[in-house]
Amino acid sequence: MKTESKTEKGYKKTVSFEIDGTELDKYRKTSFEKFRKTAKVDGFRPGKVPEVMLRTKFAAGIEAEAVNEAVNSSYREFLIENNIYPLSEPVIENIDRKDDALTFTAVLEVFPEFELKSYSDLTVEQNRSIITEKEVEDSLNRLLDTYSSEKETDEPVKKGHVVNISIKSSGSDWQKQTVEIGKNENEKIDEQFIGMKKGEIKTVKVDEKPEHDIEVRIDKVSEKILPELNDEFVKRYDPAIEGVEGLRKDVRNRLEKNRELNESREIFDKLAKKIVEGHDNFDVPPTILNRYIDDLVENARKQYGKGIDREMMKNIYGQNAEVSLKWEYIRHKIVENEKITVSDEDVKSRLEEIAKENSIDLEKVEKYYSPKEKKQMLKDYLLDKKMRDILLTKNKVSFVETSKEQNETENN
Repeated sequence: MKTESKTEKGYKKTVSFEIDGTELDKYRKTSFEKFRKTAKVDGFRPGKVPEVMLRTKFAAGIEAEAVNEAVNSSYREFLIENNIYPLSEPVIENIDRKDDALTFTAVLEVFPEFELKSYSDLTVEQNRSIITEKEVEDSLNRLLDTYSSEKETDEPVKKGHVVNISIKSSGSDWQKQTVEIGKNENEKIDEQFIGMKKGEIKTVKVDEKPEHDIEVRIDKVSEKILPELNDEFVKRYDPAIEGVEGLRKDVRNRLEKNRELNESREIFDKLAKKIVEGHDNFDVPPTILNRYIDDLVENARKQYGKGIDREMMKNIYGQNAEVSLKWEYIRHKIVENEKITVSDEDVKSRLEEIAKENSIDLEKVEKYYSPKEKKQMLKDYLLDKKMRDILLTKNKVSFVETSKEQNETENN
């Protein structure tokens, strides 16, 4: 058997096969023996039909069986000899018998084979924002909100009220819910509650379809009472913080850390995208891409309900799926090229950091990460962090300072 292989787009492998007449005769002999045992001819018992009659009557079938087995066996042999793991069933094309030899081609998808291109000396631009006083105040208000209390009122519902309601759709029983007016993403629903009083029932429109209308009954209306921002509140929140100014400083520090973390993620996403764009020497196999998108859609349907439009979700996820998968292939190559590994000492140091950062006893942290799957997740995290750190040292980030006015506009 002679073979010749070529790969396109990194994943599409086309293999040309040539089986000479001597080898093909072996398959013909096997095929003939199979027909000899099973062929049914009037006047003869199975296995007793004369050879000449068999070859005359079943010539086409014997040859087709021989060719089919030659194709399948040769293909399987090629995969085993070359350690190839196909992602899809092969497309067999151009089957031809010429000068008593058999030739054909098999087209299949394999995991991408590509040469790792440069991932150094790239420049990405990043806006560097500053934390504004408004962001600090908003964060303090959210903190106060978590310590709020409620006081029932006879007032009609207005923005800011916490309302206990019962809702009923067509054919269902009353179901209780609690909503804070003004916090619903769909403002048009909240607006329909405003002005209602305790005990009142009203038909509320959810969308443009009348069949989606719901009955709403107001069971209780409460005012939200926020605690006063003073030293007493700070002491209750965290005795280690000194006074209101200390809390403001703590909030600002946390916002700064979150800003730096988000900034770091944005920088790396831009860098990864540039590296992917530079690897035009392969594509993601359609079989893997479609399977990945289908999994994303199914997970979304489990989370948000089976009513989600499947094709719409496939289009949404499909926009970034190929870049994400392509990056995963490149990422693994970079890890191999840089010989990045995670040692037991790396894991131990990270566990100690987690314990310190969260003020948790080290033994409890070690116990939490003792299961094999959790330990592997931690190792994957550390491996990825090392790889990211290496890429950031090999490339450049150009920071663009954002003005205070721009920050205020973006946060409004």
